[in-house]
Amino acid sequence: MVEVMNIFLLQTVLLVFIQLFLILILSPFINTLMKKLKALLQGRIGPPLMQGYYDLSKYFQKETVVSNQTSPIFLITPFVVFSATLLASLLVPTYITITPLFILGGIILLVYLFGLARFFMAQAAMEPGSGFCGMASSREMMLAMLIEPVLLLSLFVLALMAKSTNLPNIVNWLSIQGIHLFTPTYVLAVIALLIAGIAEMGRVPFDNPETHYELTMIHEGMFLEYSGKLLGMMIWASWIKQLLILSLLANFIFPYGYSASASLPILFTGLLFYFAKVVIVCLIVVLVETVIAKVRLFRVKDILIASFVISIIALVISISKDTGGLGL
Repeated sequence: MVEVMNIFLLQTVLLVFIQLFLILILSPFINTLMKKLKALLQGRIGPPLMQGYYDLSKYFQKETVVSNQTSPIFLITPFVVFSATLLASLLVPTYITITPLFILGGIILLVYLFGLARFFMAQAAMEPGSGFCGMASSREMMLAMLIEPVLLLSLFVLALMAKSTNLPNIVNWLSIQGIHLFTPTYVLAVIALLIAGIAEMGRVPFDNPETHYELTMIHEGMFLEYSGKLLGMMIWASWIKQLLILSLLANFIFPYGYSASASLPILFTGLLFYFAKVVIVCLIVVLVETVIAKVRLFRVKDILIASFVISIIALVISISKDTGGLGL
């Protein structure tokens, strides 16, 4: 019994290190890949695929300058944001359906870890007293109030289908459904989740991560007063969060190709399938950004309300199917 427990503990620790290493290393590459794909679709060359690593190296080598008007919250926020995002990365299935910390929680913990990071970012943006940071902070919280219900409701629909709020259980259930998976409930829930995921990542049409105009920046605007290593941590955390959302979308749209054991060949195959699925989802997001322009700030709510209605319809269909009809 003790030997079995030791083996289980060793496998868990190994999964933690592999998952963290994968997310940390892959997130800058995926961010640059999305820029590259978008540039190619627009007839441009785009940045080199290693640009994300170059940027992080540059940030961590620069001096950190902090305003004397800020409180300790401004200094601890990058560490809180980075830690919360890393903890969230241990809840999201990637190349294997068993996540290192699946026993701690599921979709609720994941969404509220994102919310914790957002709360600290918004608070820290108000610390220096900059008008642009404060404007970006208020916009971020307004969008969060609209995004989180859609994100939670679409995930709850999938959880209701799988009879579990645990992400690995949901993915495992989706993977064994085969052709029967593609029901109206599933399709509507995935569409709503895709819209909410794009908004949560701060991508077009909700926000433009490539702009540097203070009057239009939302997520990136909260970083304006950071520099050096603290800025590097904040940007790296945003890239990790982006990869986690892409991983969620990849898992729910293509719930296949996971590693079933800890043997190296099977793990390597699972990693290849995972990378291919994430690249496909990146291409979908980039296509959306290419064909749709950024909407005005006060029109964002219309898109998110529409996605919320889609989630409600998916929920109603799922409940009516379980109860045998709307009249029961």
